[in-house]
Amino acid sequence: MRIIRLNQVSNALKLEPESFDDLYLLAIIISAGDRVEAHTYRRFKAHETDVGEQKEVVIKITVEKIEIDKSAGRLRLVGKIISGHPAEFISMGSHHTINVASGDVIDIEKDEWKDYILKRLRQAQQEARKPKLGIIVMDDEKALISYIKGYGIDIVTELYSRLSKRMKEKDYGKQRVQYFNDIIKAVENMSVDIIIIAGPGFTKDDLKKYVSDMNIEIKKRLVYASASDAERSGIREVMKSGTVGELLENEHVKKEFEYLNRFLAGLRAGISMSGIEKVLDAIRNSRPERILVNDSVINEDEIKKVLDVADKHGIRIEIFNADDDAGMQLKNFKNIVAI
Repeated sequence: MRIIRLNQVSNALKLEPESFDDLYLLAIIISAGDRVEAHTYRRFKAHETDVGEQKEVVIKITVEKIEIDKSAGRLRLVGKIISGHPAEFISMGSHHTINVASGDVIDIEKDEWKDYILKRLRQAQQEARKPKLGIIVMDDEKALISYIKGYGIDIVTELYSRLSKRMKEKDYGKQRVQYFNDIIKAVENMSVDIIIIAGPGFTKDDLKKYVSDMNIEIKKRLVYASASDAERSGIREVMKSGTVGELLENEHVKKEFEYLNRFLAGLRAGISMSGIEKVLDAIRNSRPERILVNDSVINEDEIKKVLDVADKHGIRIEIFNADDDAGMQLKNFKNIVAI
């Protein structure tokens, strides 16, 4: 997430989502009644009988409906037009859908920006800079070492094998071992827990076998995959394969379950609370460490009041995906609990 500007007078926040996770977060924080302005397209008909043509316009709507389209990777915001330009292409009061994709800049106006929502957005902005996982694409000539961050691919270095078919067999084998050791060292130095190693041919498989045969202990989770080349295009190929999304989703779900299990353990010990009234009472009297809440209820007035109080007391708020397994379990405890 890239936060561009917050206008304290109009309460308009200009920002740019940089990933699908950012779009999902916007779907959570945007509420019915908010005003959203963006560049969009609207079909203009000069006459009733015209087929019409798409015109690029800037439109502001009062949001009535918020939808996430996972297949298209878009956020859809439906509402009535309250302003826009060019004026000749705008029909005031009519309904319009603003489709927001990664890289689109939008303005969101609220009557009031809650501190915990702004903190969550800033947290998303900071998380975008942090590496989420590593991808190494390699062949028998070179290896590209990269991080996947919220905004995309960050290639940090290239390692060359310096192998040549003109080498003697003994020298070739020695140099190949050195190449593998260089990659292993790079893996150890990467500041992530999960690294995907991919590439064409058998070189990546030979690296895997070398690590196994030499009983090399690597304190990272290594996942091996295929890629057509050891270039940036190979990294993109791995990202599109679904492996990256699956790994990140699994890590996210794992974190949610860790929090949920802590809540359940505390429930058995009588120190965890669930439901709006009990959570609010815990916030005021015992200051819990964290509040867990499902995204499906975050815009409900009573939930907002609880989160506002928690935020003022400096209590961490963890927002669960209500459709995940952990979120579905959280529903059984009235969608909001205190650890």
